[in-house]
Amino acid sequence: MSADYADRLLSLPRYSELGNAAMKPGLRGVGHLLTAMGHPEHKFASVHIAGTNGKGSIASMIAAIGQSAGYRIGLYTSPHLLHLSERIRLNGAPVSDTWMLGALDRYRPLFDRLQPSFFEALTALAFLFFAESSVDLAVVETGLGGRLDATNILRPKLSVISQIDRDHTKTLGNSLTSIAREKAGIIKDGTPVIAATGRAATQQVVRETAISLNAPWVEPGIATDTYLQTPLRTYDLHAYGLAGEHQTRNALLATRSAELLFPETRQDSSVVLKGLERVCELTGLRARLEVFNRNPLAILDVAHNPAGIAATLNYMPRYGTVHFLLSLMKDKELAGVMRVLQGHSLKVYACDLALQRAVSASDLARLLKEYGLDVAGTGSVSAMWELAIGRVTHPDSILVCGSHYLAGAFLGALDL
Repeated sequence: MSADYADRLLSLPRYSELGNAAMKPGLRGVGHLLTAMGHPEHKFASVHIAGTNGKGSIASMIAAIGQSAGYRIGLYTSPHLLHLSERIRLNGAPVSDTWMLGALDRYRPLFDRLQPSFFEALTALAFLFFAESSVDLAVVETGLGGRLDATNILRPKLSVISQIDRDHTKTLGNSLTSIAREKAGIIKDGTPVIAATGRAATQQVVRETAISLNAPWVEPGIATDTYLQTPLRTYDLHAYGLAGEHQTRNALLATRSAELLFPETRQDSSVVLKGLERVCELTGLRARLEVFNRNPLAILDVAHNPAGIAATLNYMPRYGTVHFLLSLMKDKELAGVMRVLQGHSLKVYACDLALQRAVSASDLARLLKEYGLDVAGTGSVSAMWELAIGRVTHPDSILVCGSHYLAGAFLGALDL
């Protein structure tokens, strides 16, 4: 990636570094950018996805199914793991440095004048790229929340809301219903909605919002370990591309969305199954219960809140000790994560990240000990990996988890 390109974008205020201090909630800023760019967001069809957990996986699944059906698909997700260009994709390929540098040169005076946040700038550039690439459909994941997120400037063909849980409570509110209201803020008047939020109370909030906006309500169906059942048909998950019970629920939302978006899926179920089976290959999706070593078993995951980390730990083998490389962001539900960890047999390795938002390894170790957890080491990501791999014995396993930023640092450190 061009250092110049990265430097220009990374000089803008970033949530990954500054947290809430970098946010410019609301649509005014991104609206000014897009108006000056000629409203690229009006020049392509889109599907918009919000939720606490699973929205990146769902977005990637919808994109993969669309590609399997022969469509030209744009995909916008966040955050990235290794390179900024991962966030903006066309049929799975990251946007090129050449295009990004050209766009930044074209709109440098605009950015200098309006001083957008990093996410506002990147969202506007993503929409410009999709318009200039003549995508058939852009699959767009919210950055944070929904109602005030820069991506909410879209008028999508379909709104999708995944599992809702406690995260970003300082921004979205402390109660699940308040968080659900923020996520439901992506629903547009008359636009179909499909949701599986995981709780009756949050589902009711989303449904009431849909009713108030005359937005057609779409029932997703049923997900099991072995099949998905939508109102259209039953799909056998024999060759499913992602592991974990939570991912079958995500696959149900993606499949039902695809049935509404892509007519080919209503004629040929293999289009859906090929997309699900090849989701990582077709979209570049990584670090979703990703097995990167077999002996010992070692898994990488981006789960970063209590519900997500609980789902990941529930997937790990029940036998032996899990050697857990962990890093968390300061603005997460730290006490909630600690309570989840208490229910498992773990040796925890607290990892340092070069990130202002990250809890330092020493502070994390102190917190872990306060909750009676076994701290096996503190230090850099690579040092903790070397320590863990040197200590693990059969039938133990290794898990690297706690944030997208830890996953990215780990992939970079080990050159995976």
